[in-house]
Amino acid sequence: MLEATPSNGGLRVEAPAKVNLTLRVLGRRRDGFHDLESVVAAVDLFDRLEVRPAEDLALECRGLAVPAGGDNLVMQAAHLLAEETGARCGVRISLRKRIPLGRGLGGGSADAAATLVSLNALWETNLSRGNLARLGARLGSDVPFFLGAPLAVMRGRGERIEPVPARVRWWLALAWPDFPMPTADVYAALDRLGPSPDGRPEATAILGALGGPAGEAKAFLVNDLERAARCVRPEAMDFRAMWQQAGAGPVGMTGSGSAYFALADTEGQARRYRDAARAAGAEATVVRPLRESGHEETPR
Repeated sequence: MLEATPSNGGLRVEAPAKVNLTLRVLGRRRDGFHDLESVVAAVDLFDRLEVRPAEDLALECRGLAVPAGGDNLVMQAAHLLAEETGARCGVRISLRKRIPLGRGLGGGSADAAATLVSLNALWETNLSRGNLARLGARLGSDVPFFLGAPLAVMRGRGERIEPVPARVRWWLALAWPDFPMPTADVYAALDRLGPSPDGRPEATAILGALGGPAGEAKAFLVNDLERAARCVRPEAMDFRAMWQQAGAGPVGMTGSGSAYFALADTEGQARRYRDAARAAGAEATVVRPLRESGHEETPR
């Protein structure tokens, strides 16, 4: 999914967003984290990361705002790779940020994975993807996913990744409000709420519907964090109701929010759902799931 290509005397990696088509929380672990099972798809909304040799280690960012200094996952990934491999190289990292943070789209994790891939090549540290994934798991639960296939079942904290060879035909409208959703607060709310109601489908039940019409997936879209996210930000726009009024069928929340997606069979349908979200005051775009062999970015 992530490949470093030559660019302006350095290397470039396109870091995609992800959508949790399903997400089940199976219980809380002794380490305080939660065991998950989720079907995850990378989509063609990208951050762009470029690295070039330099005397020191520095990061410059354009586009959407990102955390600075040690709170930035790109810098954390660069320092971690240097510490683990003994690399004593500098690098100038340029990040063009398009994936909004705190919306459940995995942008920070994708950027961290892209940093590991690009610097592993630039510094010639020659770590395998498996070793990079193990490092990535120390940075964030979603990082290992971005070091594998663009469609996968994610288990555990996120470190256990099982590629799914299916081809997803759907288009997706993505929409999000103008505020992030604090992941820690959502999980804390989930712990207070207790187990999800019985009778909900397994996270992997959607696998049989991946190659069919979007409507066949409606019964399988499940995210155990959605009711907790609604408790954290009860004033948030009800994307589910908004899109249902616009005629959408399958609608789901990705990650811990605050972004939602609507599945569509055609680009025209997805654009209508996007336009309905924009008319309601949300940020919105149209995306498609990535394929293993490469991608072409969907016009917005």
